[in-house]
Amino acid sequence: MTWMPSPPSDHQILLTASYFETNANVELSTRTDGTTDLETCVGLWTNRYLPASVLADQCVILQQSGVVDGVLIPDQLAGFVPNQLWKPEHIPIAELVRDPDSAMDAFMIAPYVYAAAPELTMHLTTDSIRRGPAEMVQSMLTLAHITEGKPNFQIGGGEVKQTRPFGHPYKQGMSRLSDLLQIYRKALEVEGPFDFSGRRWTFERACLGDAKQHRPTVWGLGGGPQLMDIITSYADGVAFTVPNALATPEQVSEIVAEIRAQLERKNRDPNAFRIGIWAAILLHPDQSVLERAFDNAVIKFFSAAMGRVDSRQWQAEGRALPFPQDWAYFKDFLPNDTPDALVHDILAATTPEHVAESWFTGGPDEIATQIEPFADAGVDWVMPFDYLPVVQDPTGAAASLTWMTELCSILKGWS
Repeated sequence: MTWMPSPPSDHQILLTASYFETNANVELSTRTDGTTDLETCVGLWTNRYLPASVLADQCVILQQSGVVDGVLIPDQLAGFVPNQLWKPEHIPIAELVRDPDSAMDAFMIAPYVYAAAPELTMHLTTDSIRRGPAEMVQSMLTLAHITEGKPNFQIGGGEVKQTRPFGHPYKQGMSRLSDLLQIYRKALEVEGPFDFSGRRWTFERACLGDAKQHRPTVWGLGGGPQLMDIITSYADGVAFTVPNALATPEQVSEIVAEIRAQLERKNRDPNAFRIGIWAAILLHPDQSVLERAFDNAVIKFFSAAMGRVDSRQWQAEGRALPFPQDWAYFKDFLPNDTPDALVHDILAATTPEHVAESWFTGGPDEIATQIEPFADAGVDWVMPFDYLPVVQDPTGAAASLTWMTELCSILKGWS
C-alpha cells in the first residue's frame, strides 16, 4: 500500500501584493511560558506571475511571528489542477496568474528568501528523478553553506506530471531514490574520492570536496514497504500527508512504531530520526465560506484525486471511487493532458462527504484540535497547507496569513 506520493505540490499559502497594501501591521503571537518540541512550517506558492519580493515579504512576516519555524519551497514543473479548471470562476486570481505552471526554481528562490528571513529553516521538496545525484548533493551542500546548516530536503519518487512530459524516466523513482540517498551518505561521510555502484548510477573516484562545515538533512516523502526500507536505511526523516495518506491518528502511530522498529534493527538512533506531517486544511472561521468552497470545482477535483492517495482507502471507508479504479493522482494526473470527460466524471462523482473527509476545516482553534491527535502520535514537525486561499478572492490573503500564524501558535502551545 502506498501511504502517499510526492506530496501536494506548490500552493499552500497565496499571498499577493494586496496583502502589503492593506495589512502593513499583523497582530503577531508572542511566546508565553509554554514550551514545545513541535516544529512548524508554512508552504510558499512560487509563481512567476507574482513578484519574487512578495515571497520575501511573506517570509519576513512569518519569521516575525515567532511561531513559524520554517518555510517549504516546492520544486515543481507542472501545476496542480487540470488546465480546464484554471478559470476565474473557480480561481479568482486566474485573472492575474494566467496558469499554475509558471513555478520558480526552488533551488534558486530558496537563497533569495533566506536572505530576507534568515531565522527560518528552508525546506525544499523535490524528487529523485529530475536531477542527477552529484548535482543534487552539490546543491544541497551549497544551500547548507549559504544558510549555515538550515536546509532540509524532502525527496520523493516523483509524480508523473513532473517527469513524463519532460522526458524523464518516471518509472525509476524508487531505484533512483535509493541511489541518491546512498550517494548523499557517502558524500557526507567519506573524505576524498569515493566509488559507488547502484541500480542507476555508477561513480568512480568521484569527489564533491571535503568542505562540509554545514550539512543539510534529507527526509523521504511517501510510504510503502520498499520506500520505508530505503528511508530508514539512509534518510534523516520522513513526512506523510494527513488525512490523505494516513487518515487517523492510530494509523500515524502504527507507522511511527514500524519506522522506529526498522531504525533499531538497522542500529540507527530512532530519536535522531524526524517524522513530519503535511496537514491538508481549509482554514476559515466562517462555516458558510467553507460550505461554498466545498462546491468549488478545484476543491472538489483535488479532494477526489488526493483526498485519499490510494483508491483502496476510499473503498475501505465505504465511499464510492470518484475516479476510475486504476487511476491515481501521482501516477496518472497530467494537468495539460487530462480529458474533459474525465474531469467531468470526477467532479460529478465527488460528493460533499468526499470533500469533508479530505481536509481539516474551520478556524485556527478548530483545526488545531483536529491536527493535535495526529501530532501527538509521534510527530515532531507539522506543515498545515491551506488550499482555501487559492479559490478565494486575493484580498483575503491578509486574513489567511494571520489565521495561519494563529494556528501555528496553537500547535506549538503558545498564545
